Amino acid sequence: MKKHKSEINPRFVEYFQENFFADKPEELERFLESLTKPLPKTIRVNTNRISVEDFKARALWNNWTLTPTNNPTVFRIDRTAIKIPLGHTMEHLLGYFYIQELSASMSVHYLTDGKIDTSPYLILDMAASPGGKTTQLAEHFPTSIIVANEPTRDRMAQLVSNTERLGNNRTMITNYDGGFYSNLPETFDRILIDAPCSGEGIGFKESQTVKYWNLKNIYTIARLQTKLLDAAFRALKTGGEVLYSTCTLNLIENEWVVNEIKTRYPESFEVLFEKRFWPQDEGSWGFFVCKIRKNKPPISPLSGGQNDITPLTRGDEGGFKKPRVIKLNEELIPLTKDHERLLSRFTETVGLDLGEYHLYEFKRDVLVIQKNSAAKALLQSVFPVRLGQRIGRIEEGIFTPDNRLGRDFQLTKTPVYEIPTEKELDDYLRGKEIGENLQEGYSVLRYDWLNIGLESTNPKTGHFTNTFPREWLRR
Repeated sequence: MKKHKSEINPRFVEYFQENFFADKPEELERFLESLTKPLPKTIRVNTNRISVEDFKARALWNNWTLTPTNNPTVFRIDRTAIKIPLGHTMEHLLGYFYIQELSASMSVHYLTDGKIDTSPYLILDMAASPGGKTTQLAEHFPTSIIVANEPTRDRMAQLVSNTERLGNNRTMITNYDGGFYSNLPETFDRILIDAPCSGEGIGFKESQTVKYWNLKNIYTIARLQTKLLDAAFRALKTGGEVLYSTCTLNLIENEWVVNEIKTRYPESFEVLFEKRFWPQDEGSWGFFVCKIRKNKPPISPLSGGQNDITPLTRGDEGGFKKPRVIKLNEELIPLTKDHERLLSRFTETVGLDLGEYHLYEFKRDVLVIQKNSAAKALLQSVFPVRLGQRIGRIEEGIFTPDNRLGRDFQLTKTPVYEIPTEKELDDYLRGKEIGENLQEGYSVLRYDWLNIGLESTNPKTGHFTNTFPREWLRR
C-alpha cells in the first residue's frame, strides 16, 4: 500500500533538508516522494548456475519480460501469465536466480568493479543473512572461499537455505558477533560489511523507519557500525580491500563511521571510492557504499608505535580488550578411512569425482568444500555452523546421498530421467513420488534441460522416492 508523506517524521525531514537539500526544495520533495513509492521487482541471475544469455532465453520461453539495470546480472521482471508465485518457479527452486532489489546487489558489484576475479581468495561477508550478497560473492569470486558470518541466530536458517539453494560448496557459515573477527588479524583478502543500519533507504517498505526516526537511535547504530568496520579492517590482509555499505542515507552512519576508522589508522586506511545513491535518482533503494584499501598493518595504542597484528578488539569506548577465547567444533572431523571407502563405492557407481574437495563429516553428515589451504587453516580458528555442501549422510554403514547431488554435480555414470509433463513436474515439486515401473538404482531427474535432483527407485512402488528439500516444495 502506498504511504503518504505525512507518515514521515518531521525531524527526519529537517535533518535531510539541513544536511543535503538546503536551498533545494524541489529535490527534497522528490526524495520524500520516493520514500512512499514501491519499487519494481528485480531478480539477479545466478551465473554459477546459468549464463545471463541462457537465462534470457529461458525467460523468453516462460513469457517473462526482463528489463536491464545498471548491474548486468540484475533485471526488472514482469510476468504476464502468473500460474505460480515467482518464488515457486522451477528456476527459483533450483537456484538459477535470486529475488533481490537492485541496490542490494550493488555492494558486491562495487567491491569487484563488476568483474569476475579467479584469484583463490579468502573472503568474509561479515553480516551475511539472508544470503543474497554471499551467493553473489561466490559468482564474482568463483575459486574463493566465502566465510558467511551472521551474528543473529534467528536469521541463520534463511542464510543456510539460500546458500544451499544457490550452491555453497565454497561457503563456510559462522555465527559470531562481527567484532569477533578482529581476533584474526591479516586473514582475509576481501571483506564485505553490509552493516546493520537504520534503513532510511528502504523507507518505502519499512514505515517505522521514517515514522519513528530519531538521532539517538542513529548514534547507537553508528557505534556498532564503527566496531564492525574496525574489526574488519584489522582482519583484512595488507593490500586487501573492504566494501562498507548501508541501506541508509544519513552522514552519521556513513561518512562519519568511515572517517572515524580513518582517523584511528591514518597511515593504513585509503578510501578508493565513496558514493551515496539517492532513491529518486537511481529508481532503487537509497544506499551508501565505500570501498577501502589497507595499505599497511595498523598501529594500535598498545603496540608502542609498531605495526600491530596481535588479535585485539576495540571496546566501545575506544580502549582495547583481550580477545575472545575461540571454541573449535570438535565434531567436525576429516572423513574417516572407513567412511572414505564407503563413499568411494557410491562415487564409483554414479560417476562422481570429488578430487577437488576436502571431505569432512559432522554428526554423520558428509560435507565437501573446495580445496583451499587458507580455508583449511581457518578451521583451526573458527567454529563453522555449516561447512561447504552436504552431499549425504552415513548411518549404520550406509551412505544415503543428498538430492542436490543430481543438481550440483556431474554424475557421469548415472542415467537421466526426463520428466515428461509439467503435471508430473508439479507433482514432484509438491512432494509426490513420480514415475512408473522403474528399474532399481539412481537417476538424475531432469525437466526442460534443467537437472532437478538425484533420486533412487522405491522397490515397493516402482516410483522414484521424493527427497526434494522440504523447505523448497511448492505448497
